[in-house]
Amino acid sequence: MIVALDVAPGRFLDRGDLSLALAGAEAYDLLRAGAVRLEGERLAARTCPEPEDRLLAEAAAALVREAPGESLPDWLWR
Repeated sequence: MIVALDVAPGRFLDRGDLSLALAGAEAYDLLRAGAVRLEGERLAARTCPEPEDRLLAEAAAALVREAPGESLPDWLWR
C-alpha cells in the first residue's frame, strides 16, 4: 500500500512495484524473526526455531542454506 499511496497523481505503478514492496516486507520480517541475517548484500539463513506464522515459516524454508547464501536482489525478484 505504501507504494500505491506514495505515487504522484497521474503516474501509474510499474509492473512489479507491489511485488517488490511485498518481498521487501517479507525480507524485513525474516530479519526480525532471526531466520536470516545480512552479510553485505547477501541473505544468509540462520538456524532458529521455525516462525509461528505459517507464511513466514514457508518463506524461511525457501531460503538458500548453502554458503554464501543468496544476493538480496536475486531473493527479492524470484
